[in-house]
Amino acid sequence: MPHVLHTRVYKRTRQSHGKAVTTYRGYFTLEANGLRVWKCLGTPDRAIAEKRIMAFALEAQREQEGMISPRSIRDAASKTLLALLVGYERDLQSQGCVKKHIHNTVTRIRRIVKETGWRGASDVRPNAFVEWRATLVCSAKTKKEYQISFCAFLNWLVRTEQILANPLARIDTVDTRGRQVRQSRSFSEDELRRLWKVAGKRQLAYQVMLYTGQRKSEVRALVWSDLHLEEVKPFALFRDGTMKDKDKRAVPLRPEIATALRAMRPVDFNPTQKVFWFCWPTYDLLRGDLKRAGIDHKDSLGRVVHFHSFQKTWQTLGVRYGINQRAAQEVLGHSDANLTAKAYTDVPALALHDEIAKLPWITDAETVAQHGAQNSGISRPSTSLADIMGQFIEALKVTEAGHLMGLLAAHVTPLHQMKMAARVGVEPTTK
Repeated sequence: MPHVLHTRVYKRTRQSHGKAVTTYRGYFTLEANGLRVWKCLGTPDRAIAEKRIMAFALEAQREQEGMISPRSIRDAASKTLLALLVGYERDLQSQGCVKKHIHNTVTRIRRIVKETGWRGASDVRPNAFVEWRATLVCSAKTKKEYQISFCAFLNWLVRTEQILANPLARIDTVDTRGRQVRQSRSFSEDELRRLWKVAGKRQLAYQVMLYTGQRKSEVRALVWSDLHLEEVKPFALFRDGTMKDKDKRAVPLRPEIATALRAMRPVDFNPTQKVFWFCWPTYDLLRGDLKRAGIDHKDSLGRVVHFHSFQKTWQTLGVRYGINQRAAQEVLGHSDANLTAKAYTDVPALALHDEIAKLPWITDAETVAQHGAQNSGISRPSTSLADIMGQFIEALKVTEAGHLMGLLAAHVTPLHQMKMAARVGVEPTTK
């Protein structure tokens, strides 16, 4: 359809404070029989109105032909980065992002803008950012977070049509693999028993972090309506607004955890009240509990224990006690599995309750070795061949070796007889 610039103005009279006010409004089209774009011209003079509607039409036509940038981009170019940041912060708040995340993001962006001297979006240069990043005295992880926060801001400006492209899009992020400043370690079962013993009212919060495998902030955000304790198989629903990966997740609760939560729940509880509002362990309280439990904050390898150690302990115990790898990925919320595990594994059929029940129930008593029969009803692993051979060898040491070897001749292979005889110093009965 041919481009035909067409404009027209109309006089409009309205009442304002008891007086008649006359102004003009008009429209323009860029194509024959095209869409009419109406504008309030704000003048009672027809000649001025015709001039203004023509100016709007010419501007729109230049934008259509690519001669000038869209008005939204031109308006953004006249604002400072800090002024644009205000809109970005409001948008994050309207999306329900965690307050701490918003604060950290805005603080990082403000620091970058201040230290680089950038005023507007047109001042952002990749080489200047790389030079600024090189001056940072912090961990590789922190440098990466600065870049991620600023790129997210620039990408938002692109999506809202305030800039044409992200100037930092082609800069590689800092590689953080193997460069953690505070590498964490997992708790041992004995350390957990000692921690439960001194934790007092904070013990249940620690146990929920351990046995759900979720992050500190995610457990802290739990409200009573998130806990489905009356179900046949109780579970906790972690809402998408509280999760790091922004994806809601239902995590089964062990019967012991569900029983303790039911006992702690008030009779007239508020469904929106946080579960651990009165007994949440802060970082300082955790350090104090670790000290009273005799648990070193840092080991000989420089690894520390903190809140993330509960999540790491969940995975460590899961591997030790045979939790399904795909089930572990689902509970922990990790997304780095291969396509086969993601696309061809039926997650609801994994029986997550059965998988989580494989973890040992750790108490401060001396009955942890009997957890399988007492708590989850899971049979213990069968005795290995090495254990059986060891028992035979001990029997050989306290009995008549030759007589026992004769009894075993019909049941043990010659190779095993030779190995056993060599350890006890007797001659095998078979050659």
